Amino acid sequence: MTLKKPVIGITLDLANNNENYRYSSFPWYVLRQNYAESVLQAGGIPLMIPYQDDVGTILQLLDGLILPGGDEDINPKFYGHDITSHKTTPNDARDNFEFRIAKKAIKLDMPILGICRGMQLLNVAFGGTLIQHIPDYLHQKKIEMVIDHEQPVPKHVISHPIRIKPHTILAQLAGNLDETMVNSTHHQAVWQVGEGMIVSATAPDGIIEAIEAINHKFIVGVEWHPEYLNNNGLDAKLFKALITATHKMG
Repeated sequence: MTLKKPVIGITLDLANNNENYRYSSFPWYVLRQNYAESVLQAGGIPLMIPYQDDVGTILQLLDGLILPGGDEDINPKFYGHDITSHKTTPNDARDNFEFRIAKKAIKLDMPILGICRGMQLLNVAFGGTLIQHIPDYLHQKKIEMVIDHEQPVPKHVISHPIRIKPHTILAQLAGNLDETMVNSTHHQAVWQVGEGMIVSATAPDGIIEAIEAINHKFIVGVEWHPEYLNNNGLDAKLFKALITATHKMG
């Protein structure tokens, strides 16, 4: 019997009419094509999800969920903190929608892949907190900054190593490698790990690069951008694992 192709929902960024966005005089949704292409190559059907209140009906249409990256940060109010860095730029409209759909999907034990900002959102949804600006955090901790987590253009190329924790989903997908190279384009990161989450990879400076939920089939967050599919096969395997996990639902 041929399994049907699972439908993978992908949330969207919201671009307002400001100096950084020249496309339209009205707000518009944004998503790079390679998110959808990665789902297609893994055997799924991507479905872009606009913001709305009825997340329950939307989730009935989906087999899995991707929370992608984006230019803005999660508002610290969602993890009980004030804004402490001028580098923190929230997008409350996106936060409000993504937290609603993510928390409902978590309750349904739907397979979820969080990418960059999406990983951070997953951590907060599980009760964790975030580092608002990595350079400030490393300076306060007196840790030498040897990695530029917000690498210059081109953003898609691999730029620094990560250390993979054994006995994790990520380790299994990486063929039990203890280290691999990733791209990096983030200035925030996981600080306190959410309840029921474990760390599955770190950078050499200790910044958390991947997390996963221990009591769910497949809820994984990675800080790099696997949709570029340029990392020793691990990137493609993350999307394939998301697709495979959808067949185990129910």
